[in-house]
Amino acid sequence: MHLHLMQMGYQAAQALDAGDFAVPFVMFGRMRTVTGAHDLPVHVADGADVQHALRKFFNYYPQARAEVFDVEWAGGERVDSHGTPWFTTERRYAVKPMWRVLLNGKDLSFIGGPELALHPGDEVHVFPPGR
Repeated sequence: MHLHLMQMGYQAAQALDAGDFAVPFVMFGRMRTVTGAHDLPVHVADGADVQHALRKFFNYYPQARAEVFDVEWAGGERVDSHGTPWFTTERRYAVKPMWRVLLNGKDLSFIGGPELALHPGDEVHVFPPGR
C-alpha cells in the first residue's frame, strides 16, 4: 500500500510538468495553509479544459480536494454491445458554496464552467469563503 501511494504521488508530480504550456494556479486564504504554497504552475496540453487542469492540481494536492469540492454522483443507463442495459455511476466534483474558482479573474460558474478551454496566459485562482 505504501509503495502504491508513493507511486501515485510520483505520477501526480510528473503530470504537473507534462503539457505544452503552464497555467499558474494561485491560492488564497485557507488554500495556502492546506497546500503550503502560494502558487503552482500546472502544465496542460493545447486544447485542454479547466477541468483537466483542476484534476492535475488536486491529484497533486489531494488533501485540498475535500476543502474545495463536494462529491456528486451522476448516473445513467447504458447498453453494452450485447444489448444488455447497465446502470453506471460517475463521480463528479462540484465547487462548495462560497468557494470561488476563477479563470482570469472571472468565476467559472458564471462564464461556462470547468469545460472552458485553457490558453497560454490564462491563470486560475482559488478563493476560500471569506468576508
